[in-house]
Formats: sequence, structure tokens, C-alpha cells
Amino acid sequence: MAQSLAAYVSAGLGAALAVSIGVSHRQLCALISFAAGTLLSVTLFHILPEAKENGLSVASLGFALASGYGLFFLISRYVFHVCPACAASHFEHQSESKFKNIFFLLAIALTIHSIMDGMAIALSPHMSQGAADPSLFFTVAIHKIPEGLALCALLMKSSFSRTKALLGTLAFELSTLLGWTIGHGMIGLEMSVSWLNLVMVHIAGGFVYLAFHAAINEIRDHSPRFILSFFLLGLLFMALVR
Repeated sequence: MAQSLAAYVSAGLGAALAVSIGVSHRQLCALISFAAGTLLSVTLFHILPEAKENGLSVASLGFALASGYGLFFLISRYVFHVCPACAASHFEHQSESKFKNIFFLLAIALTIHSIMDGMAIALSPHMSQGAADPSLFFTVAIHKIPEGLALCALLMKSSFSRTKALLGTLAFELSTLLGWTIGHGMIGLEMSVSWLNLVMVHIAGGFVYLAFHAAINEIRDHSPRFILSFFLLGLLFMALVR
């Protein structure tokens, strides 16, 4: 529970930055790109190898990964962007009235996203055969900072006061704690390690979607070298975490 609370606090920290000092869009893009790199890295160097060691076949890994990627793709395509930080450049060009019309859709998409984050934190300690691997927690906590920042900035742009935007962000992010509760409940049901690994790889498919979605969206509006530098830095950083 402590790790899910820490991730929740990370989102709150991002929101607090938005209402206090703020950050430039270029600085936000750097944070987003670094976080995107960590999401891809934790999938490639931690989640998938551990699931393979725990007995999942390549076919099972591929199916679970594709299903998670596909879920986030469908939500972003037919409901709303599943991550406000990953689509920050897109939101920058929207009008205030447009934001008000899409508020409910944002709530649905972000709630699903945050539930997955919380579930990942809950399940992660049960994936490692050796010592507990902190990489998943660090990845989610890092990702939550630009997420909270972008969400709070989005709410302020839609005419919320600074206080209401901060409280709104904290309310949205409570679904991370709900996700942890769901994940903890799955462990309590004594599901097999194979099923828990399948769920984790499914969530990792969402991480892959977020990573590429963030990088591609930012590269469209900013220097590819700038975006890729921070993306690769995040990827390398999380690859070294043990």
C-alpha cells in the first residue's frame, strides 16, 4: 500500500508544480519523454524477462502484451486520450469550451489508466523469484509526476481555479489506489503465478502504448533529437535499476 500511496503523492507533486511555479511546455515534454522511456524499459528489461522466467510461453507473452496495447489503443481511439501527459501537445491546441465538453470522457480514460498503474504496483512484488524489484514502482512514480502536472494544467485551462484543479487531479488519481486494491484482491484469491504474470504483461502492453504514443506525439511538434535524448535517458536509467 505504501508504494501506491507514494505514486499517488507523485501525481500530487506534479499537480502542485502546475499550480505553484508551473513549467514550460518544453520542460514538460522532457519529463514526458523521460517517463515514456522508463515505461518501455521496465517492460523490456524487467516485466517480460521475469514473466518468461516464471514459465510463460512466447505466444502467451505476445498475446497478453498485444491485448494490453490494444485496450489502450481502443480507449484512446474511441473514448479519449488515455494519458493527458502523453497527449500534452494535442491538448495545447484545444479551446476552453472543448475541454468542458470532453471532461467526462477524460475521467473514464484516465480512471482505467490509473487503475492499471495501481494493479501493477500491487502485483509487482509477486512477479520476482529473487529479491523484490523496485523498477516497476519507480517507473509508475516517475510517470505520475508529468501526468499530474499535465492533468492539473489541463483542468486550469478548462477554467478550473488553481485550488479546484489541484483537488480535481487528486480526485482523479485516487483510482490508482483503487487499482492497488484490485491487484491486492487478486493476490488474495490465490491466483496462480502464471495468471498473475499474464495480467502484469497485459498491463505492460499498456505501458508500451503509452511510451510510443508519448514519444510520437511530442516528436510531431518538437525537435526529434530533444525528445529522443530524454526518451533514451529514461530507457537507460530504468534498465540499470535493480
